Amino acid sequence: MRIFKGLMLMFLMGSATVTFAQDIHFTMFDMSPINLNPVYTGYYSGTFRIGGIYRSQWQGLGLNGTGLDPKFGGFQTPNAYADVALGIPPKSGREMKSWLGAGLNFYNDKVGNLNTMRAELALAYHLGLGQRGRTRLSFGLKGGIYQVSSKGDYLWGEELEGNIDQDDITYNSSSPTVSAPDFSGGLMLAHRGTGWGIEVAAAANHFTRPKLTFGTEYRLPTNIIGSVKTNFSLGNQFSIRPMMFMQIMAKVFEMNAQALAVYHFTNTKDVNLLFGGGYRIGDAAFGRVGFEFKGLTLGVAYDFNLSSLSLSGNNNYNGTNPRAMGFEFGLSYIAKIYKEMAVKEILYNPRF
Repeated sequence: MRIFKGLMLMFLMGSATVTFAQDIHFTMFDMSPINLNPVYTGYYSGTFRIGGIYRSQWQGLGLNGTGLDPKFGGFQTPNAYADVALGIPPKSGREMKSWLGAGLNFYNDKVGNLNTMRAELALAYHLGLGQRGRTRLSFGLKGGIYQVSSKGDYLWGEELEGNIDQDDITYNSSSPTVSAPDFSGGLMLAHRGTGWGIEVAAAANHFTRPKLTFGTEYRLPTNIIGSVKTNFSLGNQFSIRPMMFMQIMAKVFEMNAQALAVYHFTNTKDVNLLFGGGYRIGDAAFGRVGFEFKGLTLGVAYDFNLSSLSLSGNNNYNGTNPRAMGFEFGLSYIAKIYKEMAVKEILYNPRF
């Protein structure tokens, strides 16, 4: 039992380390677009967009006897965003070739007594290349406040750098709250062909390396993010959407590969059923389902923990605890508000 308690304490210290050494992640990263990369601000066909996603994991994990909070609430991460597409539609009524995007993004990541909050403004410019603008080059920038706070005792110090050393662990019970300005930038190259499309994007989060001080100074590492999203038509009723996400921050690396099969209920392909899954390397497999109805998108994902760390609620290490599983729910809506074209009445006067 003492060995288990020691492992449990190391796990929690590792959780705090990962909180600092890796940004938040979502299985359904495509449903958290501005958080993923500022280049996705205003990148859609419509007038404005609102959405959000919520992730939870390790809920209700019992910690009695470990010296830590027995009501540890696991990981809880809500993210909300809103953005608009700004531009002048061409007179021919076709889609805009180039336009601006502006938006807001917010998330709050809660891990036990530790809260990480980020609120930011985002801007992007989407430049259409070629005569028809089917190839697009996008640039994005977002900036705001990065805030970290704790309630009660927690660990700070050298373990934040990603190297957990029992001799370096310190505790702080003054419930500190620290914040700093934070900026991220990204770019994307996208192409839409007949029956297929691809988006390749990269971003640098925290490229100014915000300074956080908990007794000692800590500079947040830059987080490099890459993503690829594709779409292939398999006929009038089916298509497939393979996609991949990866990030590296300090010494922590994450990679998420998945694919969604899409069934189209209409020829216009605006009422769709989505189902599929994927794998996060060294961590979890997951399944997800979704539904798209015109501008409304709903998604649900469930992670199956495959890592060696999976603890049961009765303090037995058996590798099958359902509390280790992750759950996500996402919802977004794209509104399309267009001015009706004014058509002058034509009087026909026949000649006799």
